Amino acid sequence: MISFAAAFGLLALAALVIPIAIHLIRRRAARDVPFAALAWLAARTPPRRQWRLDDRWLLAVRLLLIALLAALLAEPIWRSPDGADAAAVYVAPGIDANAARAAFDAPLADWHWLAAGYPSLDEPAPAADPHALQSLIRELDRELPAATKLSIVVPAELVGLDGERLRLGREVVWRSLPAASVPQELAPAAQPFRIAIRVTSAAPTAASVARALTAAWQAAGMAIEIDDQPPGAPISKNSSLLIVSGGKLDEATQALASNGLNVLLGDPQAKTGEVLLRDVEGQPLLRRQAPQIYALAGPLDPVAWPALRDPQLPAALLKLLRPAVPPPDRAPAVSVAPLRAAVDSAGPATPLTPWFALAIALLWLIERLLATRRRSEA
Repeated sequence: MISFAAAFGLLALAALVIPIAIHLIRRRAARDVPFAALAWLAARTPPRRQWRLDDRWLLAVRLLLIALLAALLAEPIWRSPDGADAAAVYVAPGIDANAARAAFDAPLADWHWLAAGYPSLDEPAPAADPHALQSLIRELDRELPAATKLSIVVPAELVGLDGERLRLGREVVWRSLPAASVPQELAPAAQPFRIAIRVTSAAPTAASVARALTAAWQAAGMAIEIDDQPPGAPISKNSSLLIVSGGKLDEATQALASNGLNVLLGDPQAKTGEVLLRDVEGQPLLRRQAPQIYALAGPLDPVAWPALRDPQLPAALLKLLRPAVPPPDRAPAVSVAPLRAAVDSAGPATPLTPWFALAIALLWLIERLLATRRRSEA
């Protein structure tokens, strides 16, 4: 079955009037051949001039050539009509194959694993890759013939969802079964916000300010794990934020910052960097000195720097310093069943552009031969 990917290209069929007009305008004119016997004939009204088409084969070739050019612009494709009575069942790896077969009464269906290459269900189960399930299902919807009855078996809880509900161009039998095994890495425990505090004894109020910030964040519902030790103590690689008093950062801390650790400095000497926060008077509160290094524009002392007493400051700092929270990527399978949408699912398509181009080239050669013969006869 032939269809067109860009049907608006068929508007070029309007050009079919061009060769017809040319043939009518440039048709061969009749020539009068005088001879003596005409003088004895009575004068008669000349016949009415009639429109007629000469060189009909040449005209037909030219019309067909324009029609093929219009079809070429419309990007013709061939879709196989196979699969009118076919049924296919695809089972996500991690589900017992026998349980999946028992859940369907489809003895004549084609059974496959929902994995790369779609191996037969009789083969050993491939490794589970839940993050690829949605893209594999969309690919099936595009590649299978439109009349194929598609059934999909997935785990009761889907992981690795990409945030967009599946929308397919066909009705799908969606069945969820308990997974035989769940890889441990698919269910990580919630990680707390790990904060390391390293302030010098020369700034006794700095430690109190750091603890007050963490207390405000905990009151806002953040799960926080605090590592409060003297300066020089090693910093865990799992830490998300380091709070230190003024001074230069050592090489080890700078290396952690380059690997994603946010560092909050109380540095009255901070005069450079992008200003991220300002007070009500427009004065800088926080600057970004490097991709992961932030400097408060005053010391960690609420007496020497009253801006620290602003009740809105902890929430503003948390918004900038907390690690990005990934969007949820799991949900019960029954709640994310595919929706029916107006998308292309007419089956595998074979572009016919090369064949149409070849036919156009052959027709052009035929047209040139017929046109040359016409001029020779003239």
